[in-house]
Amino acid sequence: MKKLVLCSVLLLCAFTAYTQSSITISGTVKSLASGKGIPNVSISIQQTNQGVITDEKGRYSISLEKGNYNILFSAISYQEVIENIILDRESQILDVTLKKSITGLEEVLINGGNHKINKEVLSVNKLGVKNIDIPVTTNSINGEMMLQRNVSDIGDAVKSVTGVRPINRYGGFQTFRIRGFNNFVLLVDGVRDERHNISTSAPSTNLASVERIEVLKGPAGVLYGHSALGGIINIVRKKPTHNQKANFKATYGSYDTYNIEGGIGGPVSDKLRYRVDVGITRTKGWRDYGVATNNGSLMLDYTLSANDNLKFYFQANKDIYDTDTGIPVNENSSVISGMDPETRYNDPQDYLKHKRFDYQINYSHDFNSNLKISNLLSYSNDDIDYLSTEFLEVNPTKDSITRAFPFYFNHQTKTLQNQLDLSYKFKTSTIEHKALLGNSISILDRKTFRGEVIGPGTFTTISIQNPTLNQGHIEAIDNQVDIKEEIVYALYLQDWIKFSNKFKALIGLRYDTFTGTYYRDSIDNNRDLITPGARTEIPSSSFSYRAGIVYQPIKDMVSIFASYSNYFKPSRRVTPDGAIFDPETGFQNELGIKFQKNDLFTATFSAYYMLKNNIVEKTSVDNYQQIGSADSKGIELDIESKPVKGLYIKAGYAFVDAKIRDYNKILQTIPAGNRLPYAPKNSINFWGNYEFQKGFLQGLGTGLGLNYVDKNFTNSSNTYTLPAYTTVDGSLYYKAKKVRIGLNINNIADTLYFTDAIYSNQFFPGQGRNYKLSLAYNF
Repeated sequence: MKKLVLCSVLLLCAFTAYTQSSITISGTVKSLASGKGIPNVSISIQQTNQGVITDEKGRYSISLEKGNYNILFSAISYQEVIENIILDRESQILDVTLKKSITGLEEVLINGGNHKINKEVLSVNKLGVKNIDIPVTTNSINGEMMLQRNVSDIGDAVKSVTGVRPINRYGGFQTFRIRGFNNFVLLVDGVRDERHNISTSAPSTNLASVERIEVLKGPAGVLYGHSALGGIINIVRKKPTHNQKANFKATYGSYDTYNIEGGIGGPVSDKLRYRVDVGITRTKGWRDYGVATNNGSLMLDYTLSANDNLKFYFQANKDIYDTDTGIPVNENSSVISGMDPETRYNDPQDYLKHKRFDYQINYSHDFNSNLKISNLLSYSNDDIDYLSTEFLEVNPTKDSITRAFPFYFNHQTKTLQNQLDLSYKFKTSTIEHKALLGNSISILDRKTFRGEVIGPGTFTTISIQNPTLNQGHIEAIDNQVDIKEEIVYALYLQDWIKFSNKFKALIGLRYDTFTGTYYRDSIDNNRDLITPGARTEIPSSSFSYRAGIVYQPIKDMVSIFASYSNYFKPSRRVTPDGAIFDPETGFQNELGIKFQKNDLFTATFSAYYMLKNNIVEKTSVDNYQQIGSADSKGIELDIESKPVKGLYIKAGYAFVDAKIRDYNKILQTIPAGNRLPYAPKNSINFWGNYEFQKGFLQGLGTGLGLNYVDKNFTNSSNTYTLPAYTTVDGSLYYKAKKVRIGLNINNIADTLYFTDAIYSNQFFPGQGRNYKLSLAYNF
């Protein structure tokens, strides 16, 4: 398989046959009405992936190979213009005049610099089709909103996405519930992060290198493979630009928290561009739950020729978290008398350490403006080292706690992936097509070292009030290793079809073959083999498909859509007695309507039904059982608006009715009709921001945010309830040219609320009132 991956890359690189000298095009883009230069005009070279934006006076400059090009000039409130130019001499001048548009810009690409209404082409759909033209529900959080809310981790960012519930578990493990289910696929620039599909959660480093976060709701296996029932979360990192750009931000806040992040990028030569980002976070933390994250990334973008491009991306992080296993509560879900929710009862020696190295090489070749081939090769080496006092057992008099279950593991995960895509735009009679044909290969090798936790500090008892947390030394001793070896090969086809201006459709088909080999070896504390374990092989295969239709009674303004897509997740569980389970399967039906009005307003309303079969549930520390099926019915409303200049509003409401179904009465241990864990019926998110545009207050801005989460259960038995809560956040900032000074206050009312639980009855308190002061500089 590795040879096959390397061969595919070598074949693609054969297209880079020649290199030519570059030529500079420059000019000014002016308004026809005023004759003045237009700033922030997007200039895209259609035969390449290159582009540039005009400066404050409408000027631009870009270097290309000799050749024939179509150049697209587009700006909000102006009609698009495409100019053809033949480059055959040292430099050329191309001035362009744009005419005002009644309908405004049809397509907006997020660049993280300003708020953009959600009309953009999201990279997660791979087809380059506008949001209003596809029968799926998508959301995104851009860099401007992350700056306004001053978020530094993916969970805080995604809480502004309707229907998505982020959960931070054990102190550093991030997971998400989308439309009631915890089956999602996390992507980084379109590459799967397989850790979430094995364990449903994994650490994620700070957001210093992140430009935006995209979310595609519902099953998305056609493009990205198995395990995506709730949806796709795609982290899009910052890319090199054709102009020199740099940014810096420093933050200090409550709990002795500080964040420093900075990045710089631009052209090295006419052909080579770069981007470097660095991020550091330190905090003693709410409840003395400390975090220290460190990451750095480098991206190189090299234009080999007018039709060939090569990108290289490297990112590394080294993070440490103090684990947090919450506070035990009473059987009625109330806080135990005398227990302080701000006290963390874990052993101070507990830890979660995360190291990761990511590499991506992306090569693309444009045969012409309609046919393109690309190959994305990626490799990651991930190490998660964890030791935590997980189970906190309250004694009968409820005045002390015994640390009953010290738990240790070390996940070492290496993943090699390759995606080869051929995209083709063509016509059959008068019907337009945008088709994508591809294959993908994934090779995963995961070793999980486990063992005992020993020392005088284990299984100790501490007082609930004023506890002595350090009760003596603890350490982990390895004695076994669980090994997962997986190979997934897939072929897929997706076609977006435009029958007319009013009718569009999307169809897709994918075939996956999955082979997993699982075994447990006995080892000594030096991790040398003692006794090899019996190997269990679990092969499976599946067809994934998607079909949807779009009807637009008003072109580029109103879109009514309906879609159907299915879901598949291979079985990876092997019980101690060698039993394996059937793969999970499911589907989603969705009906919705999208509305957009220029750059002023966009809204999506959708109703859906999702079903998941063959659910496997953990019944003890090392045992699982297939209990049945569950479904989720719901509606979502998502709104973005810029009603007046300087005002931005993003709001959403989600209703989710996610329940256990009566599937197999013999195996089913949970009553049908019980609600799925961590799936609140109602949730609301809101963020509003206003920045003064004129006068002596120009540059002063303020924001207000709200998050409401309905009550939800911590287990399928519905015996413990996380109460409903509402948090209110606010911001105040001032911008002057390139400098921004900001103040954020989160949980203004200092509400006591709980975000998650483990072992059903150990609740995680959310942060109390806290503040952040920030200074940002762009140059």
